[in-house]
Parts: sequence; C-alpha cells; structure tokens
Amino acid sequence: MNANRTSADHLLEHPETPGCPECGHSEIDTRWEDHPFPYGRGADAVEISVRLPVRKCRKCGFEFFDEEAEDLSHEAVCHHLGRLTPQQIKDLREKYGFSRADLERLTGLGEASIARWERGELIQNAGNDSLLWLLNYQENVDRLRMRANAEEPLRNPNKDLFPGLKDREAAARKRAMCFELCASEAN
Repeated sequence: MNANRTSADHLLEHPETPGCPECGHSEIDTRWEDHPFPYGRGADAVEISVRLPVRKCRKCGFEFFDEEAEDLSHEAVCHHLGRLTPQQIKDLREKYGFSRADLERLTGLGEASIARWERGELIQNAGNDSLLWLLNYQENVDRLRMRANAEEPLRNPNKDLFPGLKDREAAARKRAMCFELCASEAN
C-alpha cells in the first residue's frame, strides 16, 4: 500500500474516472463523504445530504466531483421530492421492452422528455411521475394499450359521456331563471 494511503482514509483507485480535470493525470483516488447541499429557494429551501465520491488526483492533489456524484445528487433530489429516479424510469420502460418511442405512443409523454428524465437532465413533474408510477402495474399498461389501439376514438363528440350532466345543467338554468324572475319582481 502506498505510504500516503491508509484504509482509514477510504481511498480507492477509480479506473472509470477519466482523469484529473486540472492536470489530466489518470491515477485518481476516491473517498466517500456526506455532502449536504441546498435545494430550492427562499423559505422553501431545504438541505439534502447525500454520500458522494470525492475524487482526488494523486499527482496534483486536486479534488473534484464527477458524473457519478452528479447522478447521486440528482437521485437524492428525486427521493426528496418522492419522484422516480432516472434509473427507475429506464428500468420501468425496459421491464415492458418499450423503446422511448413506444412509451410515447402509449402515454403521450414526449420521447425527448423521457430521454431527459432517464439521463437525469430534468426531473419530471408530479403528474407525469404519477403516470409513470402507475405503469408499475401491468393492468394499467394493458388499459393504456387498449386505449391506444381503440378502433373508435374514446372521445366521440356524438356520444354522451356524462348523461346526467345535461339534466343537472338544465336544472341549474331553470333555478337561475327563477332567481332572476323573483329578483326582478321584488324591485
């Protein structure tokens, strides 16, 4: 073991790291440490803490975070918000053998948005996250497939989807007319 390295420092070689961004040297050590960071603005800001790999160049001593740290920080924000992580979205899509285009056709979510969520470039809003979460259940996927493959459009303008609504609207109009007549007679 190198005299500058001890097992207590938790320094490990990390061959996947491309090299030091400062000097380009390829021998990089890693230690893991808790890293708190702020998320949000103003009164809504919170502090999120996540265990991240800190890379250190053996040649120049420069310390830095890399893509793995970025991914872990993004996942911590997803967990804080109660949203699916990029890997969970990708795993969900692949569970059914869907391409991103397939998932777009099934859900109406944009293929580019799905790609950005899977790469961790953006976090999906709560509504889109709920739709994705519902895809964990095969029966929901089956229902969406039936809807996507329906021969006649689900929203047929000639079909009354809410038959009781017309009756309620007519009754409300009748009450409004009565109120107007009663009000005009009182003046």
